[in-house]
Amino acid sequence: MSTHPRTFEFRPIGVVHTPFDDSDEAPRQGGSEADRGTVVLAEEYTAGIVGLEPGTELDVIWVADRADRDVLEARGRGVFTTRSPARPNPICVTRCTVRAISDDRRRIDLVGVDMLDESPVLDLKAPIH
Repeated sequence: MSTHPRTFEFRPIGVVHTPFDDSDEAPRQGGSEADRGTVVLAEEYTAGIVGLEPGTELDVIWVADRADRDVLEARGRGVFTTRSPARPNPICVTRCTVRAISDDRRRIDLVGVDMLDESPVLDLKAPIH
């Protein structure tokens, strides 16, 4: 068995706009009502949010594209035991709450963001309850 897994390519489905320009400004974890942002979907993915409504919790899977990819330890622990965006594959998950959805279904206003402005969004998932 190979020690190296297969390689995958991901295409972002959109981008998130937030008030945070660098990691020092962004909260360490999402969830705060004060931290608001907007996911803007590429037009070809708008049908994917049919049924999404304001008040719904949503896991935003995004790329910390400006994070350090050479880090294996953060705050005295291995990065795989943390939620630090600095890691070999900086794929992040933030649980947010939907505030509003535009009529054309391209813009999803959220509360609880922790991503930097213009971070690529890979996927959106409604959590299982």
